[in-house]
Amino acid sequence: MDARSDRNAIPLAVDLDGTLIATDLLWEGLFILLKKNPLYVFMVPFWLAGGPARLKQEIAARIDIDPASLPYREVLLERLRTDHHEGRLIVLATGTPRKFAEAIASHLGIFDRVLATDGPHNMTSGRKRDSLVAAYGDGGFDYAGNSRHDLKVFDAARSAIIVAPDRHAARWQAAHGGETVAAPKPTLKTFVKMLRVHQWLKNALIAVPMVLSHEYFNIDMIWECVLAFISFSAVASAIYILNDFFDLALDRKHPTKRYRPFASGALSIPFGFGAMVALIAIGIAAGLALPIEFLGVLGG
Repeated sequence: MDARSDRNAIPLAVDLDGTLIATDLLWEGLFILLKKNPLYVFMVPFWLAGGPARLKQEIAARIDIDPASLPYREVLLERLRTDHHEGRLIVLATGTPRKFAEAIASHLGIFDRVLATDGPHNMTSGRKRDSLVAAYGDGGFDYAGNSRHDLKVFDAARSAIIVAPDRHAARWQAAHGGETVAAPKPTLKTFVKMLRVHQWLKNALIAVPMVLSHEYFNIDMIWECVLAFISFSAVASAIYILNDFFDLALDRKHPTKRYRPFASGALSIPFGFGAMVALIAIGIAAGLALPIEFLGVLGG
């Protein structure tokens, strides 16, 4: 039996969020839901109190996703298509709600079985490992994953395929080995696009009154203009990020906007959310050094 036949002799289980797709459907689903009705924001804490599975199911019950528009990792997807064509059993094993997982499996047409979050059971980490071991035995399957939630499954698999690993998965690979499917790293251009730096130019209008009053040698006024520019630019970038979250589905259908950092999966939504909070903090901090009226304008 050659190496390819030996590889195809046992099932390959594949994680979804961050592995097969360069995004997280829980975050995406949350923003789709809030775009549909912002008042759901008051329900999210109550759903989350019931556990991650409850939150996922409540979101999935109220929205749909478009599997065709998702940012798939093409290198991994092409491999799965090849293995499926050669007769290998391919399993989608994901913590995503079954409704979404089944829609993606139906769209791709390469999965023989779907293990997903159903009811109160969150199909991640130990529960995913136990389900795969019960179906195929300890060491009776290969597994492709990307994060700390996959470590227990890696331990139970015959071999691991680590896709665009986070630091936990990268550390596991360094200790245990395994195949890597790399993803392009964000570049400076990626972050510049996220911030919409070219839009900052409009904020230079803040200096117009200073120039018209011929106060361009007034150090105090120059400093205030710089702080106001920083404050407006930071908050504007934060709002652009928030808008990108709500427009993911639309951006992916656009010929050029689909290359934006969050629509393409080049940057994760949690990273963007952290950046948005930091930018708002920078904007407020710079504004606090200016007259109190400026904060009112900034808020407006």
